[in-house]
Amino acid sequence: MKRLSLALLCGAACLASASVASAQEPLKGYSAVVPATRIAPEDSPTAQFHALVSPAPIPRFSYTLQASAALGGGTFTGSIVGRNPLNHGKTTTTIPTQLVPLVITINGVTYDPTLPDACVTGNPTDISIIANSPIFTNNAWTMNGQNMGTTQYIDAFQRAQFGLQGTPYHLILQESQLPAQALTFNGGTNQPRTCSNGQAGSLGRVDFTTFDNAIQALIMGPLAGTVNVGTFPIFLTRNVVLTENGGTLCCILGYHGAFFVMGQLQIYSPFSIDTGPFFIPGFVSALSHEMGEAINDPPGNNPTPSWGNIGQVVGACQGNFEVGDPLSPGFGTPTNPFTVVGGNGLTYTLQELAFYSWFYGSNGLGTGAGGRFSDNGTFKGDAIICPPGGTN
Repeated sequence: MKRLSLALLCGAACLASASVASAQEPLKGYSAVVPATRIAPEDSPTAQFHALVSPAPIPRFSYTLQASAALGGGTFTGSIVGRNPLNHGKTTTTIPTQLVPLVITINGVTYDPTLPDACVTGNPTDISIIANSPIFTNNAWTMNGQNMGTTQYIDAFQRAQFGLQGTPYHLILQESQLPAQALTFNGGTNQPRTCSNGQAGSLGRVDFTTFDNAIQALIMGPLAGTVNVGTFPIFLTRNVVLTENGGTLCCILGYHGAFFVMGQLQIYSPFSIDTGPFFIPGFVSALSHEMGEAINDPPGNNPTPSWGNIGQVVGACQGNFEVGDPLSPGFGTPTNPFTVVGGNGLTYTLQELAFYSWFYGSNGLGTGAGGRFSDNGTFKGDAIICPPGGTN
């Protein structure tokens, strides 16, 4: 969703989740986006690196779709990471995906995803939980009754939304790990909570804008060169979420963002692993949401017909190609996540995602698997224009 409209979309639900009247009251998690409007300063280390080296950017293809009459018609143009699914000679696109653990200290309390996590059976590190998740490992996927092959979750989703099962089309996230980066926030709060296994835990909260400024500063400064427009850095936090409006609007579990470097798009995505679990069990619900959106809406502002009143978009309308938002869990509208047991014995939850056809009422890029409009059967028709919003 558009970050600046979080207050409108959350309303009373966000205010309720921000209350600390009960240490273990249910919490509601949201997603956000930072559209690409910022330009890296010419004197920044990242701009200087790109001026010297000119790295090849992550491949994207442009699309133009005519929306259905029921969705108001109109022509919409955007870009998606990967190769155009309509091209002949479909092949594999590999995206260098850099996993960056963030060691975050909030008012003296440290959240370190590189250390063993007592809230998880076997005490693995959080970075190992993510690296061994279905985001990066191969698993067999059936979506809407169609065999998508044995691959990563986001690749299976792309193949399903474009109807490319049985073809050599693939979008593979090539995971690597970068050294941990330390961030200290003197603002924010720490809320003691109890993990499901009885261990003592804590939930950290940091202001969204302050946090995003710190992430962009890392990319433009200390990580410049290693992170560049040809890589996709994702930043892992342990049980640290983001807030707005002085901390009263909570809790953002992850977001994707982008900015321009020498005219090229740099995408990135911070996310929290929820090991309590304090929001959603299964470790990677938020990450699957963000990865799907970063791939399909890399600039953060691919336009769509107006949709809303579904998923996390409560009592509002939205007009961007955010494939996770209309199926976000916990908001009273249907969604059907995938559950996968990893090779490490942990059970992972991956959020259901909406196909492009749901947003545009078009099959111009291919017909979704099983004739559906999302990857696990929830959307049987396309969006209803907002207002009133909802789905067919």
